[in-house]
Amino acid sequence: MTSASKAGVAPTINVVTHNASGAKKKKNRNVLSMGASDSEHYKLALMNPFSEKALGARVPDQFFAPTATVALREIVSLSNDTSGNIECILMPNVYCPAASFRGSIANGTTLQTPNGTNFTKGAILNSGVALRNKIMNYRIVGWGLRIRNTTAVTGAQGVLTVALVPPHQRMRVPHNAGIGGQTAGGAGAGNFRAEEWLISMGIPNTGAGDNARVDLSALLDLPFHARYQGTQLAENTFEVHPKLTSPLGLEFRSSEDAYWGSDMQATTSAVYVQPGDASYLMLDGWTSVVVGFSGGSTTAGSQTFDLELIYHLEGTPNVNSGQIFVADAPISHHNPVAAMAAQAALNAMPTFTRVAGAAMAAYRSFGGH
Repeated sequence: MTSASKAGVAPTINVVTHNASGAKKKKNRNVLSMGASDSEHYKLALMNPFSEKALGARVPDQFFAPTATVALREIVSLSNDTSGNIECILMPNVYCPAASFRGSIANGTTLQTPNGTNFTKGAILNSGVALRNKIMNYRIVGWGLRIRNTTAVTGAQGVLTVALVPPHQRMRVPHNAGIGGQTAGGAGAGNFRAEEWLISMGIPNTGAGDNARVDLSALLDLPFHARYQGTQLAENTFEVHPKLTSPLGLEFRSSEDAYWGSDMQATTSAVYVQPGDASYLMLDGWTSVVVGFSGGSTTAGSQTFDLELIYHLEGTPNVNSGQIFVADAPISHHNPVAAMAAQAALNAMPTFTRVAGAAMAAYRSFGGH
Protein backbone atom coordinates (compact mmCIF):
# COMPACT_ATOMS: atom_id res chain seq x y z
CA MET A 1 0.00 0.00 0.00
CA THR A 2 1.07 3.60 -0.46
CA SER A 3 1.45 5.82 2.57
CA ALA A 4 -0.24 9.20 2.72
CA SER A 5 1.80 12.14 1.42
CA LYS A 6 2.76 14.92 3.79
CA ALA A 7 3.86 18.45 2.96
CA GLY A 8 7.50 18.41 1.93
CA VAL A 9 7.75 14.61 2.23
CA ALA A 10 8.05 12.30 -0.75
CA PRO A 11 5.26 9.72 -1.22
CA THR A 12 6.47 6.29 -0.15
CA ILE A 13 5.69 2.64 -0.71
CA ASN A 14 5.61 0.34 2.29
CA VAL A 15 7.74 -2.71 1.43
CA VAL A 16 7.33 -5.73 3.72
CA THR A 17 10.03 -8.44 3.79
CA HIS A 18 10.70 -11.43 6.05
CA ASN A 19 13.95 -12.46 7.70
CA ALA A 20 15.13 -16.05 8.20
CA SER A 21 12.98 -16.50 11.30
CA GLY A 22 9.88 -15.34 9.47
CA ALA A 23 9.62 -11.99 11.29
CA LYS A 24 8.34 -9.12 9.23
CA LYS A 25 10.55 -6.14 8.44
CA LYS A 26 9.17 -2.94 6.97
CA LYS A 27 10.97 -0.45 4.75
CA ASN A 28 9.81 2.79 3.15
CA ARG A 29 10.96 3.55 -0.36
CA ASN A 30 10.49 6.85 -2.14
CA VAL A 31 8.18 6.80 -5.12
CA LEU A 32 10.41 8.83 -7.44
CA SER A 33 11.16 8.63 -11.13
CA MET A 34 14.26 6.47 -11.68
CA GLY A 35 15.06 6.80 -7.98
CA ALA A 36 17.19 9.86 -8.79
CA SER A 37 15.66 12.37 -6.41
CA ASP A 38 14.16 12.82 -2.97
CA SER A 39 12.23 15.47 -1.10
CA GLU A 40 15.42 17.19 0.12
CA HIS A 41 16.68 17.37 -3.47
CA TYR A 42 13.40 18.96 -4.51
CA LYS A 43 13.55 21.48 -1.65
CA LEU A 44 16.96 22.64 -2.87
CA ALA A 45 15.53 23.34 -6.34
CA LEU A 46 12.91 25.53 -4.67
CA MET A 47 15.00 27.21 -1.98
CA ASN A 48 18.56 27.19 -3.35
CA PRO A 49 18.26 26.68 -7.12
CA PHE A 50 21.86 27.77 -7.83
CA SER A 51 23.28 24.99 -5.69
CA GLU A 52 24.98 22.17 -7.58
CA LYS A 53 23.01 19.80 -5.38
CA ALA A 54 19.78 21.08 -6.96
CA LEU A 55 20.79 19.77 -10.40
CA GLY A 56 18.67 16.87 -11.55
CA ALA A 57 15.85 17.52 -9.06
CA ARG A 58 12.41 16.13 -9.75
CA VAL A 59 9.05 16.77 -8.16
CA PRO A 60 8.40 13.94 -5.68
CA ASP A 61 5.00 12.59 -6.65
CA GLN A 62 3.06 9.36 -7.01
CA PHE A 63 3.66 8.94 -10.74
CA PHE A 64 5.99 6.14 -11.83
CA ALA A 65 6.78 7.16 -15.40
CA PRO A 66 10.52 7.95 -15.70
CA THR A 67 11.49 11.55 -16.38
CA ALA A 68 14.67 13.21 -17.59
CA THR A 69 16.07 16.43 -16.14
CA VAL A 70 17.56 19.50 -17.79
CA ALA A 71 18.84 22.74 -16.26
CA LEU A 72 18.97 25.89 -18.36
CA ARG A 73 20.88 29.09 -17.57
CA GLU A 74 20.31 32.52 -19.06
CA ILE A 75 22.04 35.90 -18.63
CA VAL A 76 19.89 39.02 -18.93
CA SER A 77 21.84 42.30 -19.13
CA LEU A 78 19.96 45.44 -18.07
CA SER A 79 20.77 49.12 -18.65
CA ASN A 80 19.02 52.37 -17.76
CA ASP A 81 17.18 54.82 -20.02
CA THR A 82 17.51 58.60 -20.11
CA SER A 83 15.17 58.85 -17.12
CA GLY A 84 17.52 56.74 -15.02
CA ASN A 85 15.02 53.86 -14.92
CA ILE A 86 15.12 50.12 -15.58
CA GLU A 87 12.30 47.58 -15.67
CA CYS A 88 12.39 43.85 -16.30
CA ILE A 89 9.78 41.15 -15.78
CA LEU A 90 11.22 37.66 -15.23
CA MET A 91 8.81 34.83 -15.95
CA PRO A 92 8.49 31.07 -15.36
CA ASN A 93 8.93 30.40 -19.06
CA VAL A 94 12.02 29.09 -20.85
CA TYR A 95 10.98 30.42 -24.27
CA CYS A 96 10.41 34.01 -23.14
CA PRO A 97 12.07 34.33 -19.72
CA ALA A 98 12.28 38.14 -19.66
CA ALA A 99 10.36 41.15 -20.99
CA SER A 100 10.62 44.94 -20.72
CA PHE A 101 8.36 47.58 -22.24
CA ARG A 102 11.00 50.23 -21.43
CA GLY A 103 13.57 48.46 -23.59
CA SER A 104 15.85 47.83 -20.62
CA ILE A 105 17.25 44.48 -21.84
CA ALA A 106 20.59 45.42 -23.37
CA ASN A 107 21.20 41.94 -24.80
CA GLY A 108 17.55 41.47 -25.72
CA THR A 109 15.65 41.26 -28.97
CA THR A 110 12.41 42.86 -30.14
CA LEU A 111 9.27 42.20 -28.12
CA GLN A 112 6.12 42.31 -30.23
CA THR A 113 2.73 42.45 -28.54
CA PRO A 114 -0.21 40.76 -30.31
CA ASN A 115 -1.46 44.11 -31.66
CA GLY A 116 1.79 44.39 -33.65
CA THR A 117 3.66 46.99 -31.57
CA ASN A 118 7.41 46.44 -31.37
CA PHE A 119 9.54 47.19 -28.30
CA THR A 120 13.27 47.29 -29.07
CA LYS A 121 15.42 45.41 -26.54
CA GLY A 122 12.19 44.24 -25.02
CA ALA A 123 12.62 40.48 -24.55
CA ILE A 124 14.82 37.44 -24.27
CA LEU A 125 13.49 34.86 -26.73
CA ASN A 126 14.77 31.30 -27.08
CA SER A 127 14.31 28.79 -29.85
CA GLY A 128 12.53 25.67 -28.74
CA VAL A 129 14.75 23.34 -30.78
CA ALA A 130 17.40 22.74 -28.10
CA LEU A 131 14.81 21.80 -25.50
CA ARG A 132 12.68 19.68 -27.85
CA ASN A 133 15.76 17.64 -28.75
CA LYS A 134 16.06 16.61 -25.10
CA ILE A 135 12.60 16.47 -23.55
CA MET A 136 9.02 16.64 -24.79
CA ASN A 137 6.47 17.25 -22.04
CA TYR A 138 8.17 19.16 -19.25
CA ARG A 139 7.57 21.16 -16.09
CA ILE A 140 9.58 23.64 -14.04
CA VAL A 141 10.78 22.00 -10.82
CA GLY A 142 12.35 25.20 -9.50
CA TRP A 143 13.89 28.40 -10.79
CA GLY A 144 15.68 31.48 -9.53
CA LEU A 145 17.70 34.56 -10.39
CA ARG A 146 20.81 36.34 -9.20
CA ILE A 147 21.14 40.11 -9.49
CA ARG A 148 24.58 41.68 -9.89
CA ASN A 149 25.37 45.36 -10.16
CA THR A 150 27.94 45.73 -12.94
CA THR A 151 28.29 49.52 -12.59
CA ALA A 152 31.53 50.88 -11.12
CA VAL A 153 31.38 51.39 -7.35
CA THR A 154 31.96 55.12 -7.83
CA GLY A 155 28.77 55.30 -9.88
CA ALA A 156 26.57 53.50 -7.38
CA GLN A 157 23.31 55.37 -6.99
CA GLY A 158 19.58 54.86 -7.29
CA VAL A 159 17.23 52.32 -5.75
CA LEU A 160 16.53 48.74 -6.87
CA THR A 161 13.15 47.19 -6.06
CA VAL A 162 12.40 43.50 -6.54
CA ALA A 163 8.84 42.18 -6.19
CA LEU A 164 7.14 38.81 -6.60
CA VAL A 165 3.89 38.91 -8.57
CA PRO A 166 1.35 36.10 -7.99
CA PRO A 167 -0.02 35.03 -11.37
CA HIS A 168 -3.50 35.26 -12.75
CA GLN A 169 -4.52 31.90 -14.17
CA ARG A 170 -3.90 31.09 -17.82
CA MET A 171 -1.70 34.10 -18.48
CA ARG A 172 0.90 33.77 -21.20
CA VAL A 173 4.02 35.65 -22.22
CA PRO A 174 3.48 39.10 -23.81
CA HIS A 175 5.37 38.25 -26.99
CA ASN A 176 3.41 37.51 -30.14
CA ALA A 177 4.65 33.94 -30.54
CA GLY A 178 5.82 33.12 -34.03
CA ILE A 179 6.83 29.51 -33.50
CA GLY A 180 6.03 27.52 -36.60
CA GLY A 181 4.49 30.58 -38.25
CA GLN A 182 1.83 30.86 -35.57
CA THR A 183 0.54 34.29 -34.63
CA ALA A 184 -1.83 35.44 -31.93
CA GLY A 185 -4.03 37.26 -34.41
CA GLY A 186 -7.79 37.15 -34.62
CA ALA A 187 -10.66 39.03 -33.07
CA GLY A 188 -9.57 41.32 -30.24
CA ALA A 189 -5.84 40.95 -30.85
CA GLY A 190 -5.57 44.62 -31.81
CA ASN A 191 -6.52 45.55 -28.26
CA PHE A 192 -3.91 43.33 -26.67
CA ARG A 193 -1.33 45.98 -25.80
CA ALA A 194 1.27 46.54 -23.09
CA GLU A 195 -1.37 48.08 -20.84
CA GLU A 196 -3.75 45.13 -21.06
CA TRP A 197 -1.02 42.60 -20.38
CA LEU A 198 0.33 44.45 -17.33
CA ILE A 199 -3.18 44.84 -15.91
CA SER A 200 -3.97 41.18 -16.53
CA MET A 201 -0.74 40.17 -14.81
CA GLY A 202 -1.52 42.30 -11.77
CA ILE A 203 1.62 44.40 -12.24
CA PRO A 204 1.32 48.09 -11.24
CA ASN A 205 1.46 50.19 -14.39
CA THR A 206 1.49 53.76 -15.58
CA GLY A 207 0.66 55.13 -19.01
CA ALA A 208 -1.92 53.85 -21.47
CA GLY A 209 -2.07 51.49 -24.41
CA ASP A 210 1.28 50.95 -26.11
CA ASN A 211 2.85 53.55 -23.80
CA ALA A 212 2.17 51.58 -20.62
CA ARG A 213 5.16 50.78 -18.44
CA VAL A 214 5.73 49.20 -15.03
CA ASP A 215 4.97 51.75 -12.29
CA LEU A 216 8.28 51.51 -10.44
CA SER A 217 7.12 53.56 -7.45
CA ALA A 218 4.11 51.28 -6.91
CA LEU A 219 6.13 48.06 -6.66
CA LEU A 220 6.28 48.70 -2.92
CA ASP A 221 2.53 48.06 -2.82
CA LEU A 222 3.01 44.42 -3.78
CA PRO A 223 2.92 42.09 -0.77
CA PHE A 224 6.32 40.48 -1.44
CA HIS A 225 9.05 43.00 -2.22
CA ALA A 226 12.53 44.10 -1.20
CA ARG A 227 14.36 47.38 -1.77
CA TYR A 228 18.10 48.07 -1.98
CA GLN A 229 20.05 51.33 -2.05
CA GLY A 230 22.81 52.00 -4.55
CA THR A 231 25.57 51.57 -1.96
CA GLN A 232 24.28 48.07 -1.17
CA LEU A 233 24.13 47.20 -4.84
CA ALA A 234 27.81 48.02 -5.30
CA GLU A 235 28.89 45.41 -2.77
CA ASN A 236 26.46 42.50 -2.95
CA THR A 237 24.88 39.92 -5.23
CA PHE A 238 21.22 39.22 -4.50
CA GLU A 239 19.34 35.97 -5.09
CA VAL A 240 15.60 35.77 -5.63
CA HIS A 241 13.68 32.50 -5.39
CA PRO A 242 10.21 32.67 -6.99
CA LYS A 243 7.42 30.80 -5.25
CA LEU A 244 5.19 27.97 -6.39
CA THR A 245 1.61 29.24 -6.10
CA SER A 246 -0.72 26.49 -7.31
CA PRO A 247 -0.89 22.94 -8.71
CA LEU A 248 -0.88 24.47 -12.19
CA GLY A 249 2.87 24.92 -11.75
CA LEU A 250 3.22 21.13 -11.53
CA GLU A 251 1.42 20.45 -14.80
CA PHE A 252 3.51 19.30 -17.74
CA ARG A 253 3.77 21.61 -20.73
CA SER A 254 4.59 20.56 -24.25
CA SER A 255 7.93 21.61 -25.72
CA GLU A 256 6.54 20.88 -29.19
CA ASP A 257 2.93 21.95 -28.99
CA ALA A 258 0.18 20.66 -31.23
CA TYR A 259 -2.78 22.50 -32.70
CA TRP A 260 -5.79 20.28 -33.34
CA GLY A 261 -3.61 17.20 -33.36
CA SER A 262 -1.07 18.48 -35.89
CA ASP A 263 2.56 19.38 -35.38
CA MET A 264 2.58 23.07 -34.52
CA GLN A 265 6.25 23.46 -35.43
CA ALA A 266 5.57 22.35 -38.99
CA THR A 267 2.51 24.53 -39.45
CA THR A 268 3.13 27.72 -41.43
CA SER A 269 -0.41 29.05 -41.71
CA ALA A 270 -1.34 31.83 -39.29
CA VAL A 271 -3.96 30.66 -36.83
CA TYR A 272 -5.20 32.13 -33.59
CA VAL A 273 -3.08 30.64 -30.83
CA GLN A 274 -5.35 30.14 -27.84
CA PRO A 275 -3.68 29.65 -24.43
CA GLY A 276 -4.93 26.08 -24.30
CA ASP A 277 -3.26 25.36 -27.64
CA ALA A 278 0.12 26.73 -26.66
CA SER A 279 1.19 25.46 -23.27
CA TYR A 280 4.81 26.51 -23.91
CA LEU A 281 3.63 30.14 -23.61
CA MET A 282 1.96 29.75 -20.23
CA LEU A 283 2.98 31.35 -16.93
CA ASP A 284 0.78 29.35 -14.58
CA GLY A 285 1.60 28.20 -11.09
CA TRP A 286 4.59 30.40 -10.23
CA THR A 287 5.17 33.97 -9.17
CA SER A 288 6.83 36.17 -11.75
CA VAL A 289 9.51 38.62 -10.62
CA VAL A 290 9.57 42.34 -11.40
CA VAL A 291 12.92 44.12 -11.15
CA GLY A 292 12.70 47.91 -11.12
CA PHE A 293 15.45 50.50 -10.79
CA SER A 294 14.96 54.26 -10.43
CA GLY A 295 16.97 57.32 -9.46
CA GLY A 296 19.93 56.36 -11.59
CA SER A 297 22.02 58.43 -13.97
CA THR A 298 20.19 60.12 -16.84
CA THR A 299 22.96 59.04 -19.20
CA ALA A 300 21.49 56.05 -21.00
CA GLY A 301 23.43 52.84 -20.46
CA SER A 302 25.50 54.13 -17.54
CA GLN A 303 23.72 51.98 -14.91
CA THR A 304 23.95 48.26 -15.64
CA PHE A 305 22.93 45.00 -14.00
CA ASP A 306 23.29 41.35 -14.91
CA LEU A 307 20.53 38.90 -14.03
CA GLU A 308 21.47 35.23 -14.03
CA LEU A 309 18.50 32.89 -14.44
CA ILE A 310 18.38 29.15 -13.87
CA TYR A 311 15.48 26.80 -14.62
CA HIS A 312 15.38 23.20 -13.36
CA LEU A 313 13.16 21.14 -15.65
CA GLU A 314 11.98 17.54 -15.72
CA GLY A 315 10.11 15.90 -18.53
CA THR A 316 9.56 13.02 -20.89
CA PRO A 317 12.84 12.15 -22.63
CA ASN A 318 12.86 12.56 -26.38
CA VAL A 319 13.55 9.23 -28.08
CA ASN A 320 14.59 9.15 -31.72
CA SER A 321 15.76 5.97 -33.47
CA GLY A 322 16.47 4.31 -30.15
CA GLN A 323 18.60 7.16 -28.84
CA ILE A 324 17.54 9.00 -25.69
CA PHE A 325 18.35 12.67 -26.09
CA VAL A 326 18.68 14.17 -22.63
CA ALA A 327 21.33 16.08 -20.69
CA ASP A 328 21.18 16.85 -17.00
CA ALA A 329 23.29 19.99 -17.38
CA PRO A 330 22.88 23.78 -17.36
CA ILE A 331 23.46 24.17 -21.08
CA SER A 332 21.93 27.32 -22.51
CA HIS A 333 19.84 27.49 -25.66
CA HIS A 334 22.61 29.83 -26.84
CA ASN A 335 25.50 27.41 -26.25
CA PRO A 336 25.35 25.05 -29.25
CA VAL A 337 28.98 23.87 -29.03
CA ALA A 338 28.60 22.67 -25.45
CA ALA A 339 25.20 21.21 -26.26
CA MET A 340 26.54 19.21 -29.21
CA ALA A 341 29.55 17.95 -27.27
CA ALA A 342 27.38 16.90 -24.36
CA GLN A 343 24.94 15.25 -26.76
CA ALA A 344 27.73 13.29 -28.41
CA ALA A 345 28.86 11.99 -25.03
CA LEU A 346 25.33 11.01 -24.09
CA ASN A 347 24.61 9.27 -27.37
CA ALA A 348 27.49 6.90 -26.65
CA MET A 349 25.96 5.79 -23.35
CA PRO A 350 24.15 2.43 -23.66
CA THR A 351 21.51 2.85 -20.96
CA PHE A 352 19.22 5.52 -19.60
CA THR A 353 20.53 5.03 -16.05
CA ARG A 354 24.10 5.85 -17.04
CA VAL A 355 23.06 8.88 -19.06
CA ALA A 356 22.49 11.03 -15.96
CA GLY A 357 26.00 10.41 -14.65
CA ALA A 358 27.58 11.13 -18.01
CA ALA A 359 25.63 14.36 -18.27
CA MET A 360 26.97 15.63 -14.95
CA ALA A 361 30.51 14.87 -16.11
CA ALA A 362 29.80 16.73 -19.33
CA TYR A 363 28.44 19.69 -17.38
CA ARG A 364 31.58 19.98 -15.26
CA SER A 365 33.81 19.79 -18.33
CA PHE A 366 31.99 22.76 -19.86
CA GLY A 367 32.48 25.19 -17.01
CA GLY A 368 30.16 23.84 -14.28
CA HIS A 369 30.93 24.27 -10.60
